[in-house]
Amino acid sequence: MTAVDRHDPRWWWVVGAAAVAGLALRIAAAQGGLWTDEAWSVIYAAEARDAIGVFLRINHDNNHHLYSLWLQAIGMNAPPLLARLPAIIAGTLCIPAAALVVARRSAWAGIVAALLFAVSPTMVNFGSEARGYSLMLLAALVMLWLATDAVEGHERRATPWWVALAALLGMLSHMTMAAPVALVTLWVYLDRRAALGPSAAMRKSARLMGPALAATAAVVLFVFAVARASPTGMRLGGYVPFGWLNFTAALDDLTDWTAGLTLVELWVAPALLAVAALWIGLCPPAWLGARARLYAILILAVPLGAGLVQSGNSGFARYYLSSAIGLLLLASEWIGRGLGKGGAARVAAAALLGVVVLAGLWRDSLLINLQRGRPDGPVAFMEQRSPHGARVALDPKRLEGPLTVAAHRAGYGIGIAKGCAPADYVLAAPLPMVRASPTITRCGVTMRALAWSATSTLTGDAWILYGPKTLQTAGAPVSGPAPGASNRRLSGRAGVAQG
Repeated sequence: MTAVDRHDPRWWWVVGAAAVAGLALRIAAAQGGLWTDEAWSVIYAAEARDAIGVFLRINHDNNHHLYSLWLQAIGMNAPPLLARLPAIIAGTLCIPAAALVVARRSAWAGIVAALLFAVSPTMVNFGSEARGYSLMLLAALVMLWLATDAVEGHERRATPWWVALAALLGMLSHMTMAAPVALVTLWVYLDRRAALGPSAAMRKSARLMGPALAATAAVVLFVFAVARASPTGMRLGGYVPFGWLNFTAALDDLTDWTAGLTLVELWVAPALLAVAALWIGLCPPAWLGARARLYAILILAVPLGAGLVQSGNSGFARYYLSSAIGLLLLASEWIGRGLGKGGAARVAAAALLGVVVLAGLWRDSLLINLQRGRPDGPVAFMEQRSPHGARVALDPKRLEGPLTVAAHRAGYGIGIAKGCAPADYVLAAPLPMVRASPTITRCGVTMRALAWSATSTLTGDAWILYGPKTLQTAGAPVSGPAPGASNRRLSGRAGVAQG
């Protein structure tokens, strides 16, 4: 299959098999309760009361409009797997979409793209989470497919409007879609500028990407205009000021969970990737053609912009998904080229592909075992120990979301203890890079850790459930990171400490 032929049934069988494997991984990763951001999305969708309220009354950065409509429709009692169903479907469709982005140039690259997007832990994670990232990723890949085809001479009359529709749906899924729209527009302009000159390039780019830019701007203006007109304004789930340590850690997480590229120091792998992307962008290999600049822009632009302006909340790897798309597509083209050559080059490419896939599957197994920190674990524990209900103090308050949703689904009575009101338990979230204490003192009452969980740096919240020292527990301990351990890069099976 060295020639480009997307119509070969064998090609579609291989891509389809990768999609089925990716679907299985996403279903496995979608088990367990809703973690903090998912749970708050469910609560906001319920509080909005109706579909119009999703657009006019939530006014929160955790409102992913199309996904909120789904969460509202199924209700708070819906099983977590059902809440995550649209993400699972969209995440699975990302696999053939990624294959089609590169398949016109190389059938082998299309197969590699299908495999990498199927097993990449970043794609598996966001393809199994009840939020809008997966739908946004699918929209971004469809937009890339249409735009690259147009730039490479396969544009149709309706292409600009299909690109605009993808941009609109992506923006209503998650507003980080604005980054891929802007980056693809920049690439289209730079590519046509080199061939046609500035004025003609501007006209051609505006014709192809202008409707998409207009759709993107319309969503942004609508969201902020509605928020400005509301009594609360635009609400944020949280804001963390810029810090170089958090920034480099997020980029390390991105390279680590996307392609398994991690080294001893946090900054080394992102720096090596940045240098490689910069070199490809400035000195594009002939075999990559115009796409070299596209992949360089996708990989570099958002992290570079965040670092230059030192934007807040830059310590979260999920905000750099444009980089993940660029990295996986570049790797697909590179490995696919080796597979198409034959001989030693094919053997080396196959070995590299095997290493990346196996590394991805290993990290996928961690995600599946961790279940985003088992957010329904505290309610399950309290149901067993205090079957008639419990008063719970929270540290921090954001844990009220997953606690409320889990208790609602279980029919378990929870009272939130504020200030120094009596509490049967304290539910806490250990800080990253800080040793969690096995005991705490709340309003003069000493409590010890009874149960806890672990999570990855990619998503989810770890938690510790404290109770009075007099509370008796029984049972054999199961594996899990004990309080006192650092939570910087917890991995392994989440557990409950008993006894």
